[in-house]
Amino acid sequence: MSQFFSVLRYEFDMSLRRPGLWIAYLLLYGFYLVIFFAPGVNDETAPVPLGELWQFAGQLVFYCNMFMTILAGILAADRMQRDFRLGVRELQHSTPLRLPVYILAKYIGTLAAAMTPMLLFVLLIGFIYVGVFDAPLYFVGILLVVSLVMGVPANAFVVAFSLACPLIMPVRVYQVLFTGYWFWGNYLNPGAFPTISETLLVPSGKHALYGFFGGFPSEKTFISPVYTATDAVLNLLVLALCIFLVLFCLDRYLRWQARRA
Repeated sequence: MSQFFSVLRYEFDMSLRRPGLWIAYLLLYGFYLVIFFAPGVNDETAPVPLGELWQFAGQLVFYCNMFMTILAGILAADRMQRDFRLGVRELQHSTPLRLPVYILAKYIGTLAAAMTPMLLFVLLIGFIYVGVFDAPLYFVGILLVVSLVMGVPANAFVVAFSLACPLIMPVRVYQVLFTGYWFWGNYLNPGAFPTISETLLVPSGKHALYGFFGGFPSEKTFISPVYTATDAVLNLLVLALCIFLVLFCLDRYLRWQARRA
């Protein structure tokens, strides 16, 4: 257990110490602040609808997932591959660290590092709405709960693939392909272009947004069809199964590489 937490803490610290991570997220913070708080057509920013706090929080987190999860996937793409490039894996072979412990600790540490900037931004947004737009203080807690339901599964799905796939292809190639997949597989209309965006293999959070939190108002929606709570639960189960399969395949691949060495 101590080995697990040591690897997890090391990965978490190393990921958050990268200046590029915070530069990229700060730029994204600025973009979102303009989108969320720029005055509308009446030169006013709409206050939080007090009767629809959960729905409003779901919409905010859905928008955060749209670009923050891309950034998480891109930044996580070199975390496992880096250990091979620097020879860390060879050193680990000489220690009693078991491979499943290493993979799980690496995965959770990378996921925690990916979620930290997003959760900090959600807190910032929540306190802005509380302090400036007179939202109740518990709106911050609502945003955090919605982030756990919508943001964590999205990032968990993406981080799993971002650890595994760069071991079989160049990191830059994966990052380009992943960015294309994210928009193709989550937001394109299948009526206009072949896509999986209306299947259960969608980590964007739209199933949970509609199934648990009420979705977008009918006159503003760009998602069709509208999903139920059952759809949302099935979507989370499918994502969890995909994550398990990816980490299992990663374990098999690393064992195969170790036998070849």
